[in-house]
Amino acid sequence: KFHAYMQSYCPYSNVTAQDYPAIMVLAGLYDPRVAYWEPAKWVARLRERKTDDNIIVLKTDLDSGHFSASDRYKYLREKSMEFAFVCDQLGAGDHI
Repeated sequence: KFHAYMQSYCPYSNVTAQDYPAIMVLAGLYDPRVAYWEPAKWVARLRERKTDDNIIVLKTDLDSGHFSASDRYKYLREKSMEFAFVCDQLGAGDHI
């Protein structure tokens, strides 16, 4: 009973052969809540089963945990990477 309920919202178990949008997955090596291999498994399954050409990026921070960087400058570098991904997907770089 409970296993079926948990499976119903499990991201890994619910990946099907379909189109997915461009996805950037962020993980941390020292994350106490989500082990680093869980996002890696999910990304691998998405890449294996997706039916489109959209990009799926996995970025694993080897120094941080669940809440990302605590250093101000590292935080800004991480945010700039996220913004760059979004801008790229919106085609903003095509006009430069």
